[in-house]
Amino acid sequence: MMQIERLSPDEYAKIYTPQHVFNSVGFTELNRDKAEDLHYLSIHDTKHRFGIILGERNGMLRSPFSAPFGGFTTRGVQNLERMEEAVDLLLTYAAERSLQLAVTLQPMVYDETQLSKWTSVFSRKMNVRCTDLNYHVDLQRIADYEKIIDRSARKNLHHALNVPFNLIKLNSNDHSDVARAYEVIRRNREERGFPLRMTLEQVWQTVSNVVQADFFVLEHEGKDVAAAQVFHVAEGVAQVVYWGDIREYSALRPMNFLTYSLFRHYYEAGLHTLDIGPSTKDGIPNYGLCEFKENIGCSVTLKYSFTK
Repeated sequence: MMQIERLSPDEYAKIYTPQHVFNSVGFTELNRDKAEDLHYLSIHDTKHRFGIILGERNGMLRSPFSAPFGGFTTRGVQNLERMEEAVDLLLTYAAERSLQLAVTLQPMVYDETQLSKWTSVFSRKMNVRCTDLNYHVDLQRIADYEKIIDRSARKNLHHALNVPFNLIKLNSNDHSDVARAYEVIRRNREERGFPLRMTLEQVWQTVSNVVQADFFVLEHEGKDVAAAQVFHVAEGVAQVVYWGDIREYSALRPMNFLTYSLFRHYYEAGLHTLDIGPSTKDGIPNYGLCEFKENIGCSVTLKYSFTK
């Protein structure tokens, strides 16, 4: 029979190697001020088997509490029976403290076999709060990119390839370079009325201390017209955190050039997946965003969120 134990951050880090960066102690501690308390939990019998980091806020234990997804970290592949017992222990831990529980899993593309098992377990033990559509690019398909994209996207790409754009990979260790990409993203969000959840200093603290990141700007006639911020989040997987263009240059199709260039870059770097992120909020789709991502060659998998 397994039991659940609360650990210190250092103890947890010595035992568990996260499958993605958002489950790391470093990322968690960087965002400590976004929770009232942090719970580093290990579930074990004679061996430590399951770890999970929970942020306590407003009467709820949350995994994640300041990231796109969280979930359990496992030591080796665990069977379904132990997975069920781990969730039962976690629910008991929350109930004993009169706290609710919320868990958002990785998108299925990260590990379809294990995440299918986790989804089965959580669906029976908790309530499905929402199911998001998460888009990604299978980078192995990029060699035949024009064959996998929509006709209109192909037309826009051909137009963009004839524009004298210049893609620059910035120095992610240089604050001014990070600020340069961030300013383009800030303008993009402001022009479109979208929220920008990270300040420049939050981005800088994250990429200078915890997360390996890449920043790009796209120039046209000496002016920055588009940019991207990308995190390396798991083995073989990078995630687009932000990308966007400046509205006055949109007719030149900089986003078609930028997306194609990023896909080529990470394909040539040997990664297998570029996570483009969800096009839903609490399960409700942004139809225009879904269509754009599908037109440029993205595939979609599900990302489940549970509560109890």
